[in-house]
Amino acid sequence: MDSAADSPRPSTLLAHDTLVMQQVTGFMSNDFDILDAAGERAVGHVTTTGSGVARFFSGARSLDVADADGTPLLHVEDPRGIGFDRFELSAPDGTPVAELRSRFSVFSTKVGMTLADGAELELHGDMLGLDYEFRYNEAVAARAAREWAGLSRGFLGHSRYVLGFDPTVPPPLRLAIVGGCIVLDLIRAKRSRSSN
Repeated sequence: MDSAADSPRPSTLLAHDTLVMQQVTGFMSNDFDILDAAGERAVGHVTTTGSGVARFFSGARSLDVADADGTPLLHVEDPRGIGFDRFELSAPDGTPVAELRSRFSVFSTKVGMTLADGAELELHGDMLGLDYEFRYNEAVAARAAREWAGLSRGFLGHSRYVLGFDPTVPPPLRLAIVGGCIVLDLIRAKRSRSSN
């Protein structure tokens, strides 16, 4: 029988029903602090990876999500391609977690997420990129709302999202949804760059 010391430590990030995702850098990176519901204590981090040259020309395309203690949880990749945006989520060992594809929509944002086990999620948002729902089996698994980040952060273009999970959503699905929230911000940033 395994002792408690031999079992993996539960993620503090995935134990919260509400997360505040506060962007901390914006130029050539898309780093976030992931905070508790009060927005006071860090429970995780999102760090942009990849070369500075690649980020200068095409923005953040590779990001890592880690627990508050630095334990890697998820890798988000935006591979180059033509057509609708496609993103890949993988575990730290490279095992696929999910694939996301943006879908055509005139007055909203729609992204389909296929989990590694074949299950499907749909990400629906308004056309301004302010509010999103993560739908799983006809139920809303989570909601994300973009909030005002404050004058100084807003002036720098930093995003702030409040991500609320249905309490019954299991940790692996929560992790995929965190990745989906990052993807939605990457899509918003791409649209912003292309409109300028």
